[in-house]
Amino acid sequence: MANLTGIIKVEDVPITQANIILEKTNLGTSTNIDGQYQINNIPNGTYKIQVSHIGFMPIIDSVTIENGQSQIKNFTLVEDVLNLSQVIVSGNRKRVKRYNSPIVVNTIDMRTFDANQSLDIAGGLSFSPGLRVESNCQNCGFTQLRMNGLEGPYSQILINSRPIFSALAGIYGLEMIPANMVDRIEIVKGGGSLMYGGNAIAGTINIITKKPTENSFEILNNYASINGEAPDEIIQYNGSLVSKNLDAGLTLYGFKRNRDHWDANKDSFSEIVKLKNNTVGLEAFYDLDNKNKFELGTYYINEYRRGGNKFDLKPHQSDIAEKLEHDIAGVNLTFDHFGKNNIYKFKLYSALQHVKRGSYYGSGGRIIEEGETLTNEDILAINAYGDSKDLSTVNGFQYNLFINSNLNLSLGSEHFYNNVMDGMPGYERLIDQTVSTWGNFAELEVKLLEKLTLNFGGRFEKLSIDGSYDLESEKLINDRNLKIFIPRISAMYKIQENLKLRSSHALGYRGPQAFDEDLHIETVGGAASFHHLSSDLKMETSKSSTISINYDKFYGQNQMNFLIEGFYTQLIDPFIFSDRKELPSGIAMETKRNGNGAYLAGVNFEANAAFGSDIILQSGGTAQVAKYNHKERIWAPDNYNDSDISPTFTRYLLRTPDKYGYFSLVYNRLKPFIISYTGVLTGPMIAPHVIDTDNERTTLKTTPSFFENNIKLTYNLNLLKSYNFSLFGGAQNIFNSYQKDFDKGINRDAGYVYGPLRSRTFFMGLKFGVN
Repeated sequence: MANLTGIIKVEDVPITQANIILEKTNLGTSTNIDGQYQINNIPNGTYKIQVSHIGFMPIIDSVTIENGQSQIKNFTLVEDVLNLSQVIVSGNRKRVKRYNSPIVVNTIDMRTFDANQSLDIAGGLSFSPGLRVESNCQNCGFTQLRMNGLEGPYSQILINSRPIFSALAGIYGLEMIPANMVDRIEIVKGGGSLMYGGNAIAGTINIITKKPTENSFEILNNYASINGEAPDEIIQYNGSLVSKNLDAGLTLYGFKRNRDHWDANKDSFSEIVKLKNNTVGLEAFYDLDNKNKFELGTYYINEYRRGGNKFDLKPHQSDIAEKLEHDIAGVNLTFDHFGKNNIYKFKLYSALQHVKRGSYYGSGGRIIEEGETLTNEDILAINAYGDSKDLSTVNGFQYNLFINSNLNLSLGSEHFYNNVMDGMPGYERLIDQTVSTWGNFAELEVKLLEKLTLNFGGRFEKLSIDGSYDLESEKLINDRNLKIFIPRISAMYKIQENLKLRSSHALGYRGPQAFDEDLHIETVGGAASFHHLSSDLKMETSKSSTISINYDKFYGQNQMNFLIEGFYTQLIDPFIFSDRKELPSGIAMETKRNGNGAYLAGVNFEANAAFGSDIILQSGGTAQVAKYNHKERIWAPDNYNDSDISPTFTRYLLRTPDKYGYFSLVYNRLKPFIISYTGVLTGPMIAPHVIDTDNERTTLKTTPSFFENNIKLTYNLNLLKSYNFSLFGGAQNIFNSYQKDFDKGINRDAGYVYGPLRSRTFFMGLKFGVN
């Protein structure tokens, strides 16, 4: 018997928690805080050594033990700039190297957010193929993420693999979550994500929060100016502590933002909302021993936003105001148990999120002097305040059994609960909805051949909806109990070790309930506009298929990665919004009903290259078609058969461009300077526009293309060995590629919004860190 010892470094710096495994044995260990490792009691023989660490390319080497003589082997890790060997969890709910996942999983990490100076996740999500973030309201800044052309409610937002980010929080959630809270975002598009729930027809966004890995502290201040007029200031911090023997750790993070409103067309009404955000959170872990581990995460978000006009007055004294204040608290607890020789893994988890929202959606207000008589408009303006509460919980377990190198089994059960109460007494509006989902899932991974891996899986869900939806005289009771089985099959074929063909096929569904777009309110012509569920609304179902070919290449410190992915999604009984009309009170209502069917088909591509960490080029794009099977009526006048005005029909899914993409170039050969140049392309789309507020007449417009260009210059100064200081500055949307035809004044259609989220914005800041 002999020992194997050594030191693992990155450049000349020892690295902790690097893993060293002797393949086809149960022998392995991790490096200590000084980068040292030791594997004891190794029999004579020749072994393959695998060295790995998060964020670095794996090393495969060999060692021969003869006559019981101990060996010393040192290794130097090279950064995995393109994250090709990154361990991901979103493909099939277990840890696997990204290049070995049978499901295509894209990732966005802090490098992407930093290059684009995106300080919330909304600004960085467009830098992945098939993803596009859009704004939907001038007054409140409602944003949503489209995946492969499908709007926000078709996607599922997870925090550390838990679906607790509810519909109410999801309306504004993309801007609420600060980037410094995030380690990476894992993206699974299409039906390949159904292991997290069948309602993720478009895919899943899994936000993996930062975990403690070393003792460190960092603080950043960023000051920006929208078009040189509206200030936007951010302060954020991150700090981590880990024990000397690495069996416990704690990460703290905080974020504070204050952004002023901005008026793009000088009509005294905002296009970018006033925003304040305060976020704090922590992540912690504790290893009882090498087989049992606890993880705890918690966060609190307070966000205030307001759009409209007369910001110096109270909301009900403005001509138009949309004001929201959210208090969001979340907690996530996980226990992991690893069986002997890691043959199996058992996980218990529980997560909770509570949302409290105070809102105002109103118009026609004024300052009422003493002795004046209240008009009907005054009463309506004063009563346009609302309160909402939302509770989401998920509890479950997961079991992974590694039967042998060719056969793995994953199974589990979880219960999801959501209750939302959204009330606005002044509008006689109330949504009281409880959704309960009990899901059981199983998946078998079979390696039939050395090059072929198949995954057979499915999820059985029991969905219960208990909801009441009131809007003036319109009332609906929604009491449904549905049982749904959603199968998935996926395959990966290794044409060569670095050339892989993947395919996935799955079913999906969306329940006949209120989603986040139904909880959002906008103003049209100065009047509030609401969504209402059709009394005969049916469940929407889908069939989804993807096929892709992926080429990865490692050579020295350089990397290349190319991906071409075709996708096809068929929607059966899709939800659409149509027939906007005005109710007797003057508010507007749009009906959510089932359409006759739709399909989306297209191609995503991704091309990335990294020459060490000095030059990093990332790019991607999408070309797609998104159509209804038959023309769908979007708007029609009352008694339109006898009307001189023709109804509005379309075969195109609205707000869905046929082409969009991105690029990012980071140049680091002028050290200590770093130059980052990024861009986002958005092609033409069909956007709805209410042009007559008397009858809510809606027309369709083909929008122009947009090409955002962003540039950032960073200067890094290393004061001492463990201290670093950075100065940075630049501009986002340099050439001001921004919507030019916003509606104006109190009678505007606030939902007539398309194109980039921000106008030209200048920024500068500094960052200080210790590690």
